[in-house]
Amino acid sequence: MLIRPRVILLSLFGLALPHYASAAPVLSSDPRVDPTRFRVTTFATGLFFPSSMQQLSDGSLLVATSVPTRGFYNSTGQLRRLVDANADGVADNAGTVVYSGLPGSLSSVRKAGNLTVVTSAQTGSITLLSDGATPASTMFLVGTIHFGFPTGPEHRTYALATRPTPGVPGSHDVFFNLGSENNFARSTRAVSLTGMLSASVIGDSIYKFTVNGDGSSAGGLERVASGLRNAAGIAFSANGDLYFEDNGIDTPGNRVESLSADELNKISSADIGGAVEDFGYSDRYVQYRTGNIIGTGGIDPLVAFTPLPNPANGVEAEGANEIAFAPANFSGGLNAGVFVGFHGQFNLGGAQNEENALAWADPSTGKYFNFFAPGQAGVGHLDGLLSTTDSLFAADISSTGSMFTNTATGVIYQITAVPEPMVSMLLPTVLLLLRRRRMN
Repeated sequence: MLIRPRVILLSLFGLALPHYASAAPVLSSDPRVDPTRFRVTTFATGLFFPSSMQQLSDGSLLVATSVPTRGFYNSTGQLRRLVDANADGVADNAGTVVYSGLPGSLSSVRKAGNLTVVTSAQTGSITLLSDGATPASTMFLVGTIHFGFPTGPEHRTYALATRPTPGVPGSHDVFFNLGSENNFARSTRAVSLTGMLSASVIGDSIYKFTVNGDGSSAGGLERVASGLRNAAGIAFSANGDLYFEDNGIDTPGNRVESLSADELNKISSADIGGAVEDFGYSDRYVQYRTGNIIGTGGIDPLVAFTPLPNPANGVEAEGANEIAFAPANFSGGLNAGVFVGFHGQFNLGGAQNEENALAWADPSTGKYFNFFAPGQAGVGHLDGLLSTTDSLFAADISSTGSMFTNTATGVIYQITAVPEPMVSMLLPTVLLLLRRRRMN
């Protein structure tokens, strides 16, 4: 999670929102986006720093939130369940808390069978919880992995992804990132793991471990990728390939300006495990303002998020966070891409945050465009993403932009695919029948 310094009117849906979230973001004017084929609604407001989401077995939404003592970085983590029974794109109420008391600054939540896995970035921990009898039931603590970071690291651990363990029914692999301890140099100091795992790990990496069905044992720790400054968003494609973003290097002496572009990367399913893939940080990178490759070594990214339409002075998108594969029901070919949420300027929102886009990227071409443009009024940081069959949920961790507020300014938006109107589908058939009638 890069949280560091650095046209559809809702009146159509009958929403009345607080002053800090008066309207949902406006869709892109890109010709690939047909506004009649998407419904954009404000799903929930008044949340404390919603950062990550999962869909539960009954279709409800599980949201990782952080209740502040002094902002996001001094908080207590809660998992909240939201329900939209009539599927109108708006949660029925404020929902219910299904687990509380986690270390704060929750940055990722993922399901692994009957387990829920949660990352707390504040102190550095991964917690495993067991589901209750129903999705509405309270969860139960199974165990925790604690990270013993050395003094003053640039990054900690933020992202999670899970998959069923190949060839081991009931077990799941849990993937997590460990960011670089530096802005512009490879990590050298080890990080200790205690609790459910006992080991040492190194930054600039993605690791995985395996947990059995009830969470009673965890093991098989393995380094999967290296040469990554901070892979704060990880997701598996339908065919099992591992996709992840990487946050670019800040310009030394001017940390609000990127030196290198954020990236979207991939490891094919067959290559997960065995030799550790190296993605080049900090020896090789894509220069942010030019798009030039600097240095040697490492695997090239699928997409480099340089400014649009040209690298020098185009529209910016910085601070990539969670990623999500596009919903299958999205139209116009958009179902074949990857959505990326950008935090942008660390503590700013609205027009002051000119980098907080929601991007759609095409891994096959290396091209991307902004599905939501940056700098929109009432939008802070679209950090959390969740894709379902017909919808993309985007969580704005703080719609005012402030990461130090004690006010519940978090918002979740839902972008739902709208089926082609039935009259349009039937028109060719009706016209054909009329022609035949005239001929007779």
